Amino acid sequence: MRKIFIIAALLVSVSATAQVQFTQYYLDGTQYNPALAGSRGALCSGFSGRQQWMGMTDPEDNAIAPLSMVFSVHAPLYSIKSGIGLNVIYDKLAFESNTGIKLNYAYHIPLQQEKSQLSIGVGVSVINRSVAFDKLITEQGGDPLLKINSPENGLLPDFDLGVSFHRLKKFSVSLSAANLLESSTEIGNVKSANNRQIYILSDYRIKVTEDKRQSLYIIPSVFIKANQQNVQFDLSSRLEFNNRYWAGLSYRYQDAVAIVGGLNFNGFRIEASYDLSIGKLSPATNGSVEIFIGYCYPIMPKVKLNSLYNTRYL
Repeated sequence: MRKIFIIAALLVSVSATAQVQFTQYYLDGTQYNPALAGSRGALCSGFSGRQQWMGMTDPEDNAIAPLSMVFSVHAPLYSIKSGIGLNVIYDKLAFESNTGIKLNYAYHIPLQQEKSQLSIGVGVSVINRSVAFDKLITEQGGDPLLKINSPENGLLPDFDLGVSFHRLKKFSVSLSAANLLESSTEIGNVKSANNRQIYILSDYRIKVTEDKRQSLYIIPSVFIKANQQNVQFDLSSRLEFNNRYWAGLSYRYQDAVAIVGGLNFNGFRIEASYDLSIGKLSPATNGSVEIFIGYCYPIMPKVKLNSLYNTRYL
């Protein structure tokens, strides 16, 4: 039975390669959509870390639980109505690891007297994928494809496209396509490839109280992920008080339920979450933990001064 759990974990890992999974997806959408670069009107940086399926090991007691970390930074370029950003990614899946970097660019189009914004973005990435063949446990020994006694690696360049619509402090929706090239390479004797992914993110802010000094919002959100093999979605809802504290629940289809909580002070955002597995792997794990630490420094556009002319000085 334990081997079945391990094989299932590896299959899930293979289907998720090159794209990391986070319960707190709404805190830094640039990981999934380049159009969101510079959308906050601030220089923002953040670190996300996730230990998934804690306690999962193979028959030799090696830890095989997925570990994901992402550092991101992005900022607006008001002079050219744009935004730029950078994501540094590390994702370890059993005996496979992915280390990569992605550059994002977005062009922002103000709408409705700058109360709304349409953004179009492109991201260029390169992933270094490494597989420790010498640690793989196979059902049948001596497989010539896997008979390698050292880690092997390969590079996978790719690019993403995205579009986003944002209504100031009210509503947002974004659509992106990742890994459009579906790059592939041989690692050892095995072909490894990126899977093309489609992402849809959306949230809506519902005001509960009118008191500006003690504002209260309910923020439902949805995150849909799809590729050629399957579709998965996350449903979340958070209660936010005074733009300073928030807490909520999240559900990932046939995988997990999660509780989240965080705070915002002096530009810093900190959030933590715990996932309780409810899928087929739940007997073999102790759940998943995740943290996010970020900081945003507001950047205001330069005010254009209109020249004043007086006929007295002609």
